[in-house]
Amino acid sequence: MKTKSLDGKVVKIVSNRYTVRADDGKEYRAYARGKLRLQGDIYVGDNVKIVFERGDAVIDMVKPRINQLVRPFVANVDSALIVVAKEPEPDMLLIDKIIINCYLEGIKPVLLYNKADLATEEEIETLFAPYKEHIDCVVLSALEKRGLEELGKYIEGNVVCFAGQSAVGKTSLLNAILDLNLKTDGLSAKIKRGKNTTRHVEIYQAFGGDVMDTCGFSMLSIVSINPEELIYYYPDFIKYQDDCRFKSCTHREEPDCAVKQAVERGEISKARYQRYLDIYEEINEHKRRLYD
Repeated sequence: MKTKSLDGKVVKIVSNRYTVRADDGKEYRAYARGKLRLQGDIYVGDNVKIVFERGDAVIDMVKPRINQLVRPFVANVDSALIVVAKEPEPDMLLIDKIIINCYLEGIKPVLLYNKADLATEEEIETLFAPYKEHIDCVVLSALEKRGLEELGKYIEGNVVCFAGQSAVGKTSLLNAILDLNLKTDGLSAKIKRGKNTTRHVEIYQAFGGDVMDTCGFSMLSIVSINPEELIYYYPDFIKYQDDCRFKSCTHREEPDCAVKQAVERGEISKARYQRYLDIYEEINEHKRRLYD
């Protein structure tokens, strides 16, 4: 007898049990064949084929991915909705790394300023200023349900992933979008750091698209590119670099660097440029350790 099979998408993973939303409109809790786990992790967002054996749903095949992110572990993402807020204090180095990873994977980054009810317009504009020419920026308040209609435009017809630090309000935004009651703990009163309440990645349907709720994180590495390639992931640098004396200019120590001159004139954010130098050195150090 022919084994029944269905195509579907992994929408939740907890303790090696996979929830698959199948093409028949139903969700199944499935196991994965051992050979698949040996070949590599299965991510939320993976497109899979499931078969049924002795009444159990089993993931029989993982289809090729369009892209993937490793922090958070998600696959086949159209857009990353990067959430920042006044509190906890924005980790802009982390934000820049997420954006670079998005460019590497062909994912559209969108910068969201949540908790706008706590911030002034000047504070929001200051944070957005280095990015808004190249990245869509949206002002939101989950508490006031402000900006949700605009947010919906980025979700409709897409698979999107919330990303950012803990306690910036990713889950609160999801609650506001779907009228859910997912647990949020907010900030630690003593140290103003987020307490991570999302323990796994899960996909929810909203605005005609799929939304991935992810755990917050505070560290992200970029190790898949060479340091001299980093310049191509800074669109705010690219329009100047043809005027550098050297075509191979990395905008660090080279003379007559048009990017450094733009920083001095205030046309490129000094803080963002310094983060570029920090990321360059991090990638360079990783490369040195790799070959030492």
